Amino acid sequence: MKTPNDSPIKLLFLAPLVIWIGVMFLAPLLFLLWVGFWHIEAYRAVPGFSLTNYAEIFSSFFTGSRYGWALLQSLWVAGTTAILATAFAYATALALAFAVPPRLQRAALLFAIVPFWSSYVLRLYAWQTILSGNGVINSLLKQAGLSWKFEVIYTQIATRIGLVHYLAPILIVILYVSVLSIDRVLIEAARELGCTRWQVFTRLIFPLSRFGLLTAGSFAVIVSLGDALSGNLLGGGAGQSILGKLPTYASMIMSDYSSATNLPRTSALATILIVVMVAALVAGVALATAARRKVSQ
Repeated sequence: MKTPNDSPIKLLFLAPLVIWIGVMFLAPLLFLLWVGFWHIEAYRAVPGFSLTNYAEIFSSFFTGSRYGWALLQSLWVAGTTAILATAFAYATALALAFAVPPRLQRAALLFAIVPFWSSYVLRLYAWQTILSGNGVINSLLKQAGLSWKFEVIYTQIATRIGLVHYLAPILIVILYVSVLSIDRVLIEAARELGCTRWQVFTRLIFPLSRFGLLTAGSFAVIVSLGDALSGNLLGGGAGQSILGKLPTYASMIMSDYSSATNLPRTSALATILIVVMVAALVAGVALATAARRKVSQ
């Protein structure tokens, strides 16, 4: 017996989505991967299949070019940014779900995601104005008679601030939906059985929202790995961190191409970053799936 899902009309409705993904995502990605195997002759990119670009990159991955250290810097910045952004978004989502009256939750959520409607570049320039040596914060400190200066501009701390501001609205929506899906009857039952609010959170709300947390954290890591604007505009291209004064890997790709205009080499560098991002995605999906299975048991 045929069901509505077996209807050939379903394929017709799926066709625009498949075409869109193929043309706008898969085709450019495959072309990027292919260009990574090209080589340069007489200052021109020549199609072919050669591992020369990858051999040159990995021959000096942690020495001359420092691509390896830049990748470690990106992983460090992305990981810590994901933790900070997810923690902030989770606290906001909890406040929206449990502290705001139900009739006002949609309006409050709308205000929480308003920053996402403005240009990312404009927001970064706004943070430059706030964090710079003569910016808003230091001007207020000076007017208060304090000689101490808030110096975070052109460090990886500033990079994280820009990334957290960018990621927060998206993560708030993800985590708000995750928290809102928790059955309130379970929470009320736990309270009636004598559990404190802290026990309800640690033994019920947090375990049931772990899938959303891991999903949000994975998304934050992937976006942070691929971002170059925050690292360039707020981190100064090679912001200071505990790993030293190193650029992020995405910033290094941009500077490498602008200085050498070697498209095959740049494509190979980008492919390495894509592999790392896919690995982060696979790890995130595996952890989130394990968390969902644990809850369902």
